[in-house]
Amino acid sequence: MKSNSELGTFIRKTAISKAMLYIAYPLFVFLTGLSIFIYFILIRSINDGSINFSEDISVLYYSIAFLMTLAILLLVLAIYISRGPIFYIYENAIIIKNKDTKKTLFIKDIQDVYLFTSGKNILGINNIAFRTNNTEDWYPISARYSAIYIVIKFLRSRHAELYTPLVLKKLEEGHAVNFTYVDFSNLVMKQFAALNTKSYLNIKTKTMQLYKDKLVVESETIYFADLLSFSVSDWTNQIQLTNRANKIVFKKAFTSVFSGHSFVALLDELVNKNKI
Repeated sequence: MKSNSELGTFIRKTAISKAMLYIAYPLFVFLTGLSIFIYFILIRSINDGSINFSEDISVLYYSIAFLMTLAILLLVLAIYISRGPIFYIYENAIIIKNKDTKKTLFIKDIQDVYLFTSGKNILGINNIAFRTNNTEDWYPISARYSAIYIVIKFLRSRHAELYTPLVLKKLEEGHAVNFTYVDFSNLVMKQFAALNTKSYLNIKTKTMQLYKDKLVVESETIYFADLLSFSVSDWTNQIQLTNRANKIVFKKAFTSVFSGHSFVALLDELVNKNKI
């Protein structure tokens, strides 16, 4: 992939790792070869009397059936796991290639960036999904993709760089901008109960409205003029708004807010910088 003026500099390509296939193919060949050996060397030799075999010969046929079934199942599973779209990541856009289809998604048009953890990881974010709005499908890049941590680091920061100025402009014009979030307890439950990437994306979300001078969350209005500061806790990684009485009036886990980098950048601009 080459860079162009609209897409920007080409960053990298990411695709599902083929490691399972690299293991499955040799294993398939080995198990097939073993089955051939059992039939042509052992069974035929037993049948013509070259080898004495006191057991029922059917056990060898069952062994062949078991080995070939195992070989086929492992290969089919590896092929299934290795399927998925290829993402070509540019400075300003993402090209998603899936079989014969190709879609270009500009990073500035992405509304929701969902960061989550799967597998044995407990703290580290190893999945990212994005969509243009809450009625569109997610485009997930899971932990099975190559260079996933590099991809996550680039997309989350680049989205904030491109999306934040657009939101600030809308706020200055008097519009509200929605940010989607999910209860942190639901995210924790997904960590232990989800079976696959699709399960992680099947979540119940809520919406908060950000204005130039306030934040509306679940019918509660938080005016920025009444706040002392905004911060993100280094220890708990929570987004916090503190009022002048030094009481925390808003607290959300960073990963529970979609497009968290952009949300943090906006609060820093609207709360902290307005205090200077």
